[in-house]
Amino acid sequence: VVCVWQPPLFLLNDEEVALKAQRFLLGEATAGLADAYPDVHVTHEVLTGHPVEELARTAEHALALVVGRRGRGGYTGMRLGSVTHGLLHRAHCPVITVPTG
Repeated sequence: VVCVWQPPLFLLNDEEVALKAQRFLLGEATAGLADAYPDVHVTHEVLTGHPVEELARTAEHALALVVGRRGRGGYTGMRLGSVTHGLLHRAHCPVITVPTG
């Protein structure tokens, strides 16, 4: 499971504090899955950078890329956000988008 954190232009807090918060949120988002699927080995990684670039690079040898869709853009009816749209052009594997929540 990969999360990409894109630092803001002006970081008010320490970057390591922000990354620690991202790691915590990633753990919370996947909590209980190891118990539900004990045969599936899951690792967690928080990357820093542009989400499209980092996810496309991470998925270079993947069979598929699953991306969550928050639906918090300016157009609530849009099916694809900018990250998913970018991944459709950059990823070398199928991109699957699912709503989060």
